[in-house]
Order: sequence, then C-alpha cells, then structure tokens
Amino acid sequence: MDQENGSVMANTLYVTDLDGTLLNEDQEISEETRVILSELIQQGMQVTFATARSMDSAARLVAGIAFRLPMIFFNGVFIYDPANRSLLQSNLLSAETSREMVSTFESSGLHPLVYTMDSEGRAHVYYKGIFNPSEERYITSRLETGDSRFRLVKHYEDALGESVITVIAVGTKQQLDPNHDILHRRDELICHYGPDIYAPGYHWLEIADSKANKREAVEFVKRSIRAERLVCFGDNLNDLPMFAAADEKYAVANAHERVKTAATGIILSNAEHGVARYLQSLSGKGSA
Repeated sequence: MDQENGSVMANTLYVTDLDGTLLNEDQEISEETRVILSELIQQGMQVTFATARSMDSAARLVAGIAFRLPMIFFNGVFIYDPANRSLLQSNLLSAETSREMVSTFESSGLHPLVYTMDSEGRAHVYYKGIFNPSEERYITSRLETGDSRFRLVKHYEDALGESVITVIAVGTKQQLDPNHDILHRRDELICHYGPDIYAPGYHWLEIADSKANKREAVEFVKRSIRAERLVCFGDNLNDLPMFAAADEKYAVANAHERVKTAATGIILSNAEHGVARYLQSLSGKGSA
C-alpha cells in the first residue's frame, strides 16, 4: 500500500451491504473476499457493514473477518461496537406503534414476522406459519442452521409484550403496495420496501422507527471514527439511504436498476467478489 493511497484510505470509511453485495449467491462470504478484507483491515483500511440482517444472523456469516468498527444491523435499528461489545444505538418501535402495525398487516390478510428483544436481551422472531415461497426459503433456511430465535405462535401477544425491533410483511407487490402507499408517509416510521433477491416475485415491507435507516447509521459511524469521507457499496433499495450520504457509492453488477442509477459507478457482481476486489484495487494490489 503506497503512502498516498494509505493516507486517503485512513480518512475514509468504507461501508458495504451484505446480502447481494458482499455475500455471494450462496449467502456466504467467499474465501477470496475473506482473505482480501482481512488483509486490508489488518493494514488499516476502515471497513464495516450495514445490513438488514439481525446481529445473530450476520455474526455467523462474517465470523471469519475481524471487523473492528461499529456494525449496523436491521437497516440501522442497532449499531454495535465490537471493540467494547456494546450497543451504541437502539432505535426500537414504540409499543403502541408495534401493535398498530401488526393489526394493519393482519387486516390486509398478511401474517407479519415480528422481531423482538426480551427483557434479558434475547432476540426472538414470532411468526404464524409459512404462507409463500419467500417465507419458506427464509424461515426454513434459518431453522436448518439452528437459529433459535423463531417462535411459531397462534397470536402475537407475547411478541407485543417485548421490545419490538421491526415488523415485516412478506408478499407480492399487489399484496404489499396498498400498505406501503399509506405507511411510508408517516414521519415516525421508515418503510424498507424491496424485492426478495432470493425469491423472485416476492417483496418484503419492513416497518421500523424513523431513525432506523442506513443513512443516519452510516453518518453516526462516520462521526464516531472521525472519518472525512464515506464510500458505500450496495445492491438493493434499502441501500439508497446510505448512498445519499456517501461521497462515492458503488453498485455491484447484480444490483437493482435504481441502485445502479444512483451509483457513482458499477463494480463486479457479488458472485465475482466485487466489493473485495474493488477495495483491493485501492491498495494498489488489484484491479477494479
């Protein structure tokens, strides 16, 4: 790493999305990506991630990389400091809003997933069953890996008695559009709405507190480490908020067209280790 590049990178925060961006098509960190990022972080490059995944889910995937900076989960609901093993921010839904969101989705014939944290800090996901291929892929894959968060229930009362992280409805655009059209106008909420990249034809509508977004989260991390510049990488619509805050933003080749339009440039796809190879090129040891 030459002195000029090292100086630029020392003042820059690099934030990557996980699914569809850093993770490959098997929802894993490739060995090439692991090796490259581990080396760059060891050399001092300031890299972290912002994901829609929970802490439990993401931690298993990135365990092979020694990320040192604050990490962003649930699109900004939580910001976690691995150095001190502590939460820096928690942007939870109010009890009243959580109950309203569950009622709203159920009245539309949807069966939401309710993500919570109990009084002892344990995470749970409450669900009433599996009703479409997107839920089948998601829930089954988590259960098969031993994810203990999931609770199959007949009603949501236990969930609503805990701290609610987010409420998610999964369905087709035809099913979800009417709710999104209404809910995205509410100032106290943020709606993360986009396609399931692993189950074509289905979308996820995630409701969270208005502060739980990738833009505010990446800006918080940037301030906390006193970085001068912000560079982001993404593929899906929930990455657009952090793109808006970035000095440079790069879409992987497999990204949603709206993300490509908003990007500074297009890099190799997630299957081609695009983020890792681009970062490696900045160190003078590879090509974008």
